[in-house]
Amino acid sequence: MAKQDVIIVGAGLAGISAAYTLRQRGHDVLVLDAHAGPGLETSFANAGALTPSEPEPWNAPGVHWQLLASLPDPHSAMKLRLAPLPGLIPWGLKFLANSSRKRFEAASLANFALSRHSLALTQAARDAHALEFANLARGTMKICRDARALEPARLTSRALSDAGLRWEVLDRAAMVAREPLLADVADAFAGAVFFPDDESGDAHLFTKALAGIAAGMGVRFEYGSTVESLIDRAGQITGVRTPTEEIEADQVVLATGHTSRRLLAPLGLHIPVRPVKGYSLSLDMSDLNQRPSLPVVDDVLHAIVTPLGDTLRIAGTAEFAGEDRTMRSERVNNLRMLLRRVYPDLADRLLTGEEKAWCGFRPMSADGRPVIGETRAKGLWITTGHGHLGWTQAMGSADVLASLMAGETPPVPAEAFSAKRF
Repeated sequence: MAKQDVIIVGAGLAGISAAYTLRQRGHDVLVLDAHAGPGLETSFANAGALTPSEPEPWNAPGVHWQLLASLPDPHSAMKLRLAPLPGLIPWGLKFLANSSRKRFEAASLANFALSRHSLALTQAARDAHALEFANLARGTMKICRDARALEPARLTSRALSDAGLRWEVLDRAAMVAREPLLADVADAFAGAVFFPDDESGDAHLFTKALAGIAAGMGVRFEYGSTVESLIDRAGQITGVRTPTEEIEADQVVLATGHTSRRLLAPLGLHIPVRPVKGYSLSLDMSDLNQRPSLPVVDDVLHAIVTPLGDTLRIAGTAEFAGEDRTMRSERVNNLRMLLRRVYPDLADRLLTGEEKAWCGFRPMSADGRPVIGETRAKGLWITTGHGHLGWTQAMGSADVLASLMAGETPPVPAEAFSAKRF
């Protein structure tokens, strides 16, 4: 095969967004992915949330107490498992070291800037190509069970106001006016915080649709193609090796989530990104006349209920379990429990029908910010580590990456996301 301009390894949200953006800027792009199509890993059945309002990393101050308390509790929203702990220790120490108030707030601000820019680009792509992905532009609502839970949500939102976050505190009546299906359980909540600029949709449908647009623009895709290693010539990455061939390229982009470390380790590059497992439950609500009108977030359970056309998606929880793909019933039960707490009538109707449970790995960086840019190996670029903000930040990350590859100043400060910061 002739030498390529840019090879992108990975056809999830990060890889497809990068392919689309780089092609827009005139690059010839080849995308390689081991799966049969785009978006079949972490992008497949995620929360469906486009939420600049949720920029806080999960290593918030006090997270170590949460993790310790989770050890005996199978239903803990943030669950640490002992089996993978030895392999997580180096990463985990960095994760905890970055949980100071100062670092947490700095990461939140950086994530918000990238997320806000990214949402604008996602909207632009949607409008330019009439993309269909069960998109709702109705905001999200974070429900709070008591005043003690409402106050931290208010304080966090206020801290981001100067950066451009719009938000509104709702009392019970205003909460029900925004989402009438909460009327029966309104007394169980102190109120809510509403974020009007958030959106939602089916991330897998978006990934497939954008991949189709990119293909029409000239991006080439080779599915079922596993990259076994990178070609390293004296510190310069000049291509990739598959089981059948070597493909040379001027630039290589890794968009392979937490598995990026498998390709980086032989080069002596160690970026602290590890998998944090999340779960989702998809329910068919095609027979319902009354449906939720916007996504509802329960911050205590790290979970969200998102309407996606005829599907209701309940998603969330954070499980530090290494690369264990076991579908644990107690974690799925957490999602059923959330639905029963938020929409008990819907739960009675929907949980007796067909359920589609899923779990996937969020690539989580140790400092709560994505990793975007050129690595210490020349010609090798990376975009990963987005954690729970994968879809929210995908298009913005692609724009930052493309700007850096062109030697331009990115539209948002990129130092916070540099691949060379570790």
